[in-house]
Amino acid sequence: MGLQPALKVFEDEISQLKKQVEGIRKKLKAAAPGPGASDILNRYVGKKAVFALRGGPAVTGVLLEHDRYNCLVETEEGHVVLLKHALDSIKPQD
Repeated sequence: MGLQPALKVFEDEISQLKKQVEGIRKKLKAAAPGPGASDILNRYVGKKAVFALRGGPAVTGVLLEHDRYNCLVETEEGHVVLLKHALDSIKPQD
């Protein structure tokens, strides 16, 4: 009979810690550069698009793959690696 109240206290503490951890995960996910952008970029993998760069020319090509920081684009001249932080916009082409 003495263990039940102690177990209840521990269960409450564990549930509070789980909520705190989930909140921290959400904050980290929002602060990270990759995950939010990667969901959008997945739409363009294997498709032709125009990648407008900040303060520079537009690059037209097929998005082959991407990771947390880079995009690999196949252009007419060859493969180009674009840094995600330098991308301004992406426009699909038909």
